[in-house]
Amino acid sequence: MLSTTPADQAQVLQIAQTFAPLSAADFAPVLQGLRCEDLAPGQTLFHMGQARPQECFVLHGLLRSSVADAQGREVTLGFHAGPCVLPPAITRGMEDRSRVDCVALEASRVALFDPETLVQAMVAHAPVRAWGDAVLRHELLRMAQREWALAAWTGAQRLQQLRRECPGLEDRVPHRMIASYLGMTPVNFSRLRNAPRAPAPRA
Repeated sequence: MLSTTPADQAQVLQIAQTFAPLSAADFAPVLQGLRCEDLAPGQTLFHMGQARPQECFVLHGLLRSSVADAQGREVTLGFHAGPCVLPPAITRGMEDRSRVDCVALEASRVALFDPETLVQAMVAHAPVRAWGDAVLRHELLRMAQREWALAAWTGAQRLQQLRRECPGLEDRVPHRMIASYLGMTPVNFSRLRNAPRAPAPRA
């Protein structure tokens, strides 16, 4: 655990402002409650079953969230390349415990804060409430879009969409993890990677 610097707070505010207008005064309770961590590649940020899931900004680096399927195989739920906001704790927890694992794939710096801090700030400040709603709506739309893509698109279309959303990811992440995220085997992913590129589908 590291001390949070003014630069960290400024970056968190900048990331937050990509979702909705916010002033430093409105977001002060969150900024003052931040605690930063530097993660080495392979280090776990949180694990399935861990109590009290935290809200998180990724300041830089790359993390991966995953779950284990019925056979114990890891299934990738998402890649989180900084700067970004991790999906809200409410979408990845149940009964105050994490339902997912999250591990750094690269050296990363994250800023964490207690969900209750955000709840209190949302009650006290309308701009923070609008921001929290915007972040949650963004994540719900992302999850719905992914579910729809897995059901309706071909593997090639899903790969093209991922390339559009996350340029260069294939050079940073083990391909078995990307295959898992796209809902295909590593063999099929390899074949699609080597096939001629088609235009990305319309979202």
